[in-house]
Amino acid sequence: MSLQSTGAGPADLNAFVGDYFPDRSLPSDGLIVQSWYRSVVEHGLEPAARGNKVVLSAAEIHRHQDFHHDYMSIAGQGVSGLAKRVGQAGFAVLLSDEHGIALDSRVPTTGSAYADSGLIVGSRWDESLVGTNGIGTGLASGSALIIHRDEHFLRENDRLSCSVSPIFDSLGNVRGCLNASCLNSNGPKEAQYLTLQLVIMYARMIENAYFRHSHRNTLTLMVKPCDEISDLANEQLLALDDQGRVIGANRAAFVEHETHGHGVLLGRRLSDLLPVDVDELLRLNNGGANATRLRVGTRLVEVGLRMPVKVRSAKPADSRPTAGIHRAPTLGQLSGADVRLQQRVARLYRVLDKDLPILINGETGTGKEAFARAIHQASRRRTGPFVALNCAAIPETLIESELFGYRSGSFTGANKKGMKGKLEIANGGTLFLDEIGDMPAHLQTRLLRVLAEREISPLGADTPLPLDIQVISATHQNLSQMIAGKAFREDLFYRLNGMTLQLPALRERSDIGSLIEAVLRDQPGGEHCRIDTTSMALLSRYAWPGNIRQLINVLRYAVALADNGRITTDCLPAELLDQAQALHSPAPVEARPPLARLAADDEGQHLLEALRRHQWNITAVADEFAVARSTLYRKMKKYRLVAPNRLS
Repeated sequence: MSLQSTGAGPADLNAFVGDYFPDRSLPSDGLIVQSWYRSVVEHGLEPAARGNKVVLSAAEIHRHQDFHHDYMSIAGQGVSGLAKRVGQAGFAVLLSDEHGIALDSRVPTTGSAYADSGLIVGSRWDESLVGTNGIGTGLASGSALIIHRDEHFLRENDRLSCSVSPIFDSLGNVRGCLNASCLNSNGPKEAQYLTLQLVIMYARMIENAYFRHSHRNTLTLMVKPCDEISDLANEQLLALDDQGRVIGANRAAFVEHETHGHGVLLGRRLSDLLPVDVDELLRLNNGGANATRLRVGTRLVEVGLRMPVKVRSAKPADSRPTAGIHRAPTLGQLSGADVRLQQRVARLYRVLDKDLPILINGETGTGKEAFARAIHQASRRRTGPFVALNCAAIPETLIESELFGYRSGSFTGANKKGMKGKLEIANGGTLFLDEIGDMPAHLQTRLLRVLAEREISPLGADTPLPLDIQVISATHQNLSQMIAGKAFREDLFYRLNGMTLQLPALRERSDIGSLIEAVLRDQPGGEHCRIDTTSMALLSRYAWPGNIRQLINVLRYAVALADNGRITTDCLPAELLDQAQALHSPAPVEARPPLARLAADDEGQHLLEALRRHQWNITAVADEFAVARSTLYRKMKKYRLVAPNRLS
């Protein structure tokens, strides 16, 4: 609640400022007065008191940055671009998350004074701690603004002049904040307006980049008026699902929709917004090859399309585009040609939509989240939300609010609009709890109750909400051992373990050769590359401690170094070559039986003869025996058949 929301007039506002800020005048910006009021009444802060500067520990910063890795990676270019333009003028640039925690900081070369003012990574700027400030008030109000000098609530922050803009995700929620702050600015507040416009522009650019990343595998629209010089940062972006419904939008699209009083944007069909449906728009735009102009009411707009990369590249130029939208890999694609995994997935299909929780076990990097998304897409809940929460990456102090949410005014420092938790957001869809073994013990109890009662009570809510979700959890840990050690609740384990899907490590997969080639084709430029036989042998025999995640990085590295599209051993990372050399270096004579004895059985002897006959050309030998190269590599490993040039 604010003074203005209670109907307070100018006299009341002046009285409030006079009582608590006798040496300050009434700010012209009502958002600042409201923030002052919150700081006093809701947060119990004193303007003259020393602020409780809170900075996360190094370990907490690392976990927090890891949790926001995608967001930081995408926003990084925007942060750098803004810093280049304002850094020489003495501005520090900060990027925060939705809780006001600084994730990235770029300060001028003389940075000690900025660090003393708290403009560092890991610092917390939510209003409940430091009162009115750029980041905290920008997040609380959801508005771009300037907090200049003594407009800061705490007197100790009155050296700062901050220009901020919130950053929104594609669901319209605040994702974080972009801030440019300078010290000892003696000029008027109006002198900061140009800086504010730069901050807003870069915040919109970050939003649009984050939107395109979030919806890189869906059909997206770009809409802009034809009769105006278009500001690309304000271009409307819309993401559509298979049925042509809006599943995401950038801030410009939300603002445009709200301005014209059209109600809720998410879930609207394209035909409600434009005089065409998806199929017609695809035809008019020639599958995204060109833009088209449409009349919407009295306005003429230009509409462009961005097709998912794999859909666009897979379509012949002269074929008629369809509305099919590329999604994440299906269960069938993920199981590949590995027979054991195919059998497990076949069993999984039989329990889909039977209201059974699914527990995915597997080493780090085996694709647990990819399988969870594929399960969601294969179920009847595919049109509902898929919500993922990494229980290991999010700080323990925030995981409860992230999972269960809260209502407005439920505690000091709460967002004035409240916040939906992941459980509530996932209603009607799928909740994916990654690294469930790292969930704190007290939250295990609450989650157990939610799963048992099928209802949720956010903090501050008057009545519980019914809950209809598919729960998929994943871990690389041995939960049975954790239960024995009293580190995980046994009753929660049985609530989560309606069915277990065990994912094999990459080194255990029987289709590793074809899987490597499939992953290569998915990498940028990989479709034009070919792995030579020696390199394929090394990749197939490597232990892959990081599994598919590591494989992706190795192949991206190899593609970058490949000459004329040919991946050789020179393109492989050193650690992979070092392990291969260690595995195949000559053993002492007394410990290594002669090759003839190792290949004594008929199969091994025939294989050795064929390898010599084809001068160790793996592809030629595989063709002669009519087997896959991966099978041939396993046979060679079984009989310890190694090309002569790899023995030295």
